[in-house]
Amino acid sequence: MAETELEHGEEATILGNTPPTGDVQINVSYDLALKYLGGFGPWQRRVFFLMCLPIGINALELFAIVFLAVEPDYHCRVPGATFSGLNATPAELLNVSIPWELKDGEWTRSQCKRYTYDLLDTTINTTYRDFVEAHPVANRTQIACDQGYEYDTTEYKSTVVTDWDLVCDNSWKVNLAKSLWFAGKMAGAVIGGHAADRWGRKPVLLVSLAVDYISGIACAFSPNYAVFMAIRFIIAASTTVTTLALFVMSQELVSADKRSTVGMVIWVPFALAYVLLPGIAYFIRPWMWLQITVTMPFLFFISFWWLIPESPRWLISRNRHKEAAAVLRKAAEVTKVAMPDEVLHNTIPLTMTGEKAKKKKVYTFVDLFRTPNLRKWTLNIFFNWIVNTLVYYGISLNTAALSGNFYLNFAISGFIEIPAYLISIVILNKFGRRWPLCLMLLFGGVACIVAFFIPKHLGWMTTTLAMAGKFCITASFAVIYVFSAEIFPTVVRQIGMGMSSMSARVGGMVAPFVNLLGSYWAPMPYVIFGGASIAAGLLALLLPETKGKTLPATIEDGENFGKEDAIYIVDEE
Repeated sequence: MAETELEHGEEATILGNTPPTGDVQINVSYDLALKYLGGFGPWQRRVFFLMCLPIGINALELFAIVFLAVEPDYHCRVPGATFSGLNATPAELLNVSIPWELKDGEWTRSQCKRYTYDLLDTTINTTYRDFVEAHPVANRTQIACDQGYEYDTTEYKSTVVTDWDLVCDNSWKVNLAKSLWFAGKMAGAVIGGHAADRWGRKPVLLVSLAVDYISGIACAFSPNYAVFMAIRFIIAASTTVTTLALFVMSQELVSADKRSTVGMVIWVPFALAYVLLPGIAYFIRPWMWLQITVTMPFLFFISFWWLIPESPRWLISRNRHKEAAAVLRKAAEVTKVAMPDEVLHNTIPLTMTGEKAKKKKVYTFVDLFRTPNLRKWTLNIFFNWIVNTLVYYGISLNTAALSGNFYLNFAISGFIEIPAYLISIVILNKFGRRWPLCLMLLFGGVACIVAFFIPKHLGWMTTTLAMAGKFCITASFAVIYVFSAEIFPTVVRQIGMGMSSMSARVGGMVAPFVNLLGSYWAPMPYVIFGGASIAAGLLALLLPETKGKTLPATIEDGENFGKEDAIYIVDEE
């Protein structure tokens, strides 16, 4: 999801290099320009379409690890010379070399242990029957795989698991790579927001896209797993910077009444790429070539140097009015309207005077916790973000555990996000925020818990319930994003959304290790996901409803927001 909420009136001039006089200066007004360009007119739609493309490619990079690190069937490699003289079939050789073990109520061949025999000769020259009689199962010694592993290569010729033996005692390393991805996203969220505010949306976007491409290609040639994880960390950080810059630019392009719609629609390409990925992975099995394939589209985005403009609102905020005017003139040509003189020559006072200038305060994240109500709501929101991220990525990255076709399940998991995003727009506008958030989390939680208690012969029902849970958590993620932006007061809204995003990464880092618990008891991850989701849904009822309410501006407004004696004014926007 996206991590930034924009403020109304951002075009207020920051007068860094302007002499402090009482005169006036000619300034560009983007709000006036929108009256002629349209809230989401032809120019904005064209730019918005281009900005949606990297969002989709980012989904390929995010979920590629599911296919890069596929774990095929495997068992211990047995020294070939040991049984070279044994007159036995391949199945019989497995019987005397690989033990059976009970797992989830079913007998399967052990993947991490093998038999060892105290033999006088290095080879065996006897029949299979005689060998079994001489070495009954009860007398055989089991040891961990000490000669490496043999993998089933009928489906996957090469994955990072098979190349670097990330199985048995090393299986946790795959989940570590997934967890480090979210640590990278956390770093990107911190770096990207500050960088885009300081140096501009466009240059930060172009740099991040270049890093996306270079690190993506380098990842395919990783010499070992440590390098692979380190480069994946960089990819995660850069794709987060890319997403952040694109989302902010899209919000700054349109009018206030279009922001929620644009904020939801921008994720549809993400879901479409999610659906496309299993098809790509099906035809490209070697992990190195799959990594190269999902990275190559970033080459196209070199064209963004010429196709994507800098955000006019950001240019205005930095007092770069001539550049903003140039962008708006090009926009007017695309929209085929005449830009009135009042748009490019709007008179705005240069300086703030009086008490307002003296009382200007710098707010920090500590202000989110200074007052009782705001503190409770902040902690509640942070928990909700953590749970939403935990469940969303927990289900998305654990699709292989579902019964049925792995590729089809993954495609369905992505496809259901499209209606979830679109329906959430209707839900937000018609039913508010609090109850839809609560019910989505409750339904999703129950679906997750019930899914893995369905008998195995009803695998289709398990998959259906898991997908229902994914639908609900996707919709709730969309709702909590808007809900959070409306609860935090204006003076700390950027900080609140940034801290929410930071807390969300905790859920993302934990999710892969929760999935690892499935190796001990298959339903355990989904019980945890479901329980956390239900808890977050119930806690959501303690938050104030924000639909139709004027957004709180100050800390005092935020503290009084939701109190019974508070007076609310319906926001006409």
